[in-house]
Amino acid sequence: MNRISVSAVLRTQSGKGPNRRLRVMGRVPAVLYGTGMEPLKLSLDTHDFNKMMAVEGGNALLSINIAGTASVAIDDNVAIVREVQRDPVTRRTLHVDLYRIRMDVENNFEVPIHSTGMPVGVREGGILETHLYTVEVRCLPTLLPSTIEIDIVGLKINNSIHVSDLKMPDGVKPVSDPETVVFTVLPPKIEAEAVPTAAEVEEVQQPEVITKKKAEEAEQASE
Repeated sequence: MNRISVSAVLRTQSGKGPNRRLRVMGRVPAVLYGTGMEPLKLSLDTHDFNKMMAVEGGNALLSINIAGTASVAIDDNVAIVREVQRDPVTRRTLHVDLYRIRMDVENNFEVPIHSTGMPVGVREGGILETHLYTVEVRCLPTLLPSTIEIDIVGLKINNSIHVSDLKMPDGVKPVSDPETVVFTVLPPKIEAEAVPTAAEVEEVQQPEVITKKKAEEAEQASE
């Protein structure tokens, strides 16, 4: 997988106030952490980061270029996006966690699952249901696939595809539970006929009570 260059600036302040000022300036607070290193407080260009996420998703390998640290070997700052905090209403990016990885050590990654084809069960009227959109795998960063492809043409009604059915590239091992359902085709929905309630049935069956007033009105009408 290709690496994407990301420019970052060291932060000297933290907390709600400084972070709020960063966001106003068009930057998002971030932290780069990993095994054997002290966490680095950084800031990223918000527009560039959001654009990168929209194109690559959270599965890209990032070469973090930190301003003022040109002496640091670039391989020391290869990272992945571990977590993105967003405003629950506006979806604005609030904070980014980056995790530094070694290129010669296997790591766990979340890889998107991409299906191809129209299931035979759907052509017969069934409903395709997706249970899992990403699968956790373990591999060297150099072997990390952009997606895991699966052909679902042969999927019939009431049948499922599990993690164990996904074909992994060489050097990539699944970490997710192999019995986890990824796709299934449900039977067509049949609208049930409306069943009258007990109260409605009783109302229909209940004979009309002829009161004295109703009897008098009936006699007047017949005259």
